[in-house]
Amino acid sequence: MKKKYLKYFELAVSIAVTAGFIYLFYAVIGFDKFVSFFTQIQPVNIVIAFILYTLSYVTRAFRWKLTLSIDQFGKLFRITAFNTVFNIFLPFRTGELSFFYMLKKENIPVSESAISFISVRIFDAVSLFAVFGMAYFIFKGSLIAGIAVILAAPLIPVILKAVTGFIKHQKLSQFRNTKLTLRNIGILYFLSVLTFILKFTAFYLVLPSGLDLTFSQAFFAAAAGDITTILPIHGIAGIGTYEGGYAGALILIGVDKEKALLASVFAHIFMLAGAAIIAGFSYLFIGKDPRKGS
Repeated sequence: MKKKYLKYFELAVSIAVTAGFIYLFYAVIGFDKFVSFFTQIQPVNIVIAFILYTLSYVTRAFRWKLTLSIDQFGKLFRITAFNTVFNIFLPFRTGELSFFYMLKKENIPVSESAISFISVRIFDAVSLFAVFGMAYFIFKGSLIAGIAVILAAPLIPVILKAVTGFIKHQKLSQFRNTKLTLRNIGILYFLSVLTFILKFTAFYLVLPSGLDLTFSQAFFAAAAGDITTILPIHGIAGIGTYEGGYAGALILIGVDKEKALLASVFAHIFMLAGAAIIAGFSYLFIGKDPRKGS
């Protein structure tokens, strides 16, 4: 019964966050100004941004290829696209369940998919904070510190692998010995970092020219926005929480509040639209089993 009320509470908070942000956006910016900035986006930038964003799905799919016993890249891309879009649009990270459902249809047992899922999500977290740290130090003018963060971060999964060595579980031991070799840890980390670089660069390209944000400012803000995705409660489709992280980071570094809010909205709209388009394309054309028709 308590869980039921907790879900209602979480849903109410999500709706309140989303409604509150929409009202704030209307009060501070106004939709007329949003439309005027929208006309300043260069169509060629949208095309390049979409290509980069799609490539970030490719790098994510390659990570599953290293951790799962599925060889067909098309299927892995399709799983990545669906899992991502469900995660974005469904509340409270319930979209993650789609990953296990899709793998079950591929005859992958939960014991295997769970270990793979947790491992890749650890790389997500490590690489995201590493990219965030790198962006912060580079913005502050310390390139060496930014590079040091990126180079040091892979030590975390190496340490975690060593720490979990005492857990006597057959599937985990097999995964650790065959999938989490030092070579694969390096590749998984590199692909994870590259995923965020491609994604955040795409978000920069779709910003209207009138916002006049530098690449380092937009990159740092995008990293901050992505960190909000680990929060237990989000706005509907992340609306409000994502913008809070993105715009909040810009405001903290001295960017005008109006510009910060507008930039966060443009980046988020592109992410929502891009994820939906890629998932729709994957559903129609990629990774379909001709024997099942899906």
